[in-house]
Amino acid sequence: MDMFQKIVAWNEERGLIARGFDHVKETSFITEELLESTGHYDSVTAREKALEYAAEIVGTPDSTPEQIVDAWADIIVFATGAMAKLGYDPSKVMEEVYKEINSRTGTLVDGKFVKDLNAVPYQADLSVCKLDS
Repeated sequence: MDMFQKIVAWNEERGLIARGFDHVKETSFITEELLESTGHYDSVTAREKALEYAAEIVGTPDSTPEQIVDAWADIIVFATGAMAKLGYDPSKVMEEVYKEINSRTGTLVDGKFVKDLNAVPYQADLSVCKLDS
């Protein structure tokens, strides 16, 4: 199974695929991660801000599924390039991050997987993901 298939299976196992696509919610997930990447937001504050921004960004969407998929694929391309620019092998990063996400336990709340705060999940070791110079 390739990484994309693993991610889809992970989403299916948690009932996320069956819930369907919610443009605002999906956009808020990406926005939340971007906010966290700045170091200025913790996960709770980022989640709240992201929902607010996503509602504003998406508004009443009039895009087709193909336009949405194209944009999301572009996000993957740019994110992959950004990881490489930071000196990391994107494939190795995804393997490490997948191991971390897959080890988490929790529950689904309003379509978002909420981590069990008492669990001790695998911690991604991104130091092993550096590109060879």
